Amino acid sequence: MTGSTADLAAWDRSADGYVAVAGGPDDSFRRRFEPFLGRWVPQGSRSVLDLGCGHGWLTALLAARGASVVGVDGSTALVARARRDHPTLRFEVGDLTAGLPDGLPGPFHAVVSHMVLMDLPQLDRLLADVAAHLADDGVLVASILHPAFFHQQPADDGGRHRRVTGYLAHEEWWIDTFGGHRHYHRPLAWYVGRLRDAGLAVVDLDEPPSLPHHRAPQDAWTDDERWFATIPTMLAFAARRI
Repeated sequence: MTGSTADLAAWDRSADGYVAVAGGPDDSFRRRFEPFLGRWVPQGSRSVLDLGCGHGWLTALLAARGASVVGVDGSTALVARARRDHPTLRFEVGDLTAGLPDGLPGPFHAVVSHMVLMDLPQLDRLLADVAAHLADDGVLVASILHPAFFHQQPADDGGRHRRVTGYLAHEEWWIDTFGGHRHYHRPLAWYVGRLRDAGLAVVDLDEPPSLPHHRAPQDAWTDDERWFATIPTMLAFAARRI
């Protein structure tokens, strides 16, 4: 199988594990992304594309906030779950490495992509299509795992830190989360360059603290949780057409 085909097959196999975690009340990535999302896609936003929508939890959230929203994802299993759980919303299946599927109702005033881009082997065609489907005042709002710190192992040799190795090298990692999927490590400058080549420029960047999965007040966190919160494992950015 090609990289894209193998990746989509892995997500189909992992669909149940992903649905059990992503977008739920203990999803710390959702809790970190929502404030940034609210800044750039406020209540009552108009047409929105949920890029890499999975089982549709974010699509439904955007619709509940008043947006006319459509979700697209490459996993047939996850889109089937989205259509089952949210029958009044529109979901499309499309291999995102080949760009956006035909027939989407653009232009979009916002394209939202939460924790997706680092799991795609190619981005050039997709980002070019996103730029072409944005309204003149449109914005791409995306989050990814932080390329500087995600998957870099904690170390304690007199002071707690993460040992960052091989940051500039492009790598493929198999991640066991949800049941297993492939992650494509690329440095942050690479992402900025791909956005630039697509005619997009970063206008905002957020590196939220890494929250524990539970919702206990901060004074009840363990020492490890307090330390972990000082190192961001995700980042979010907003980009507009140049």
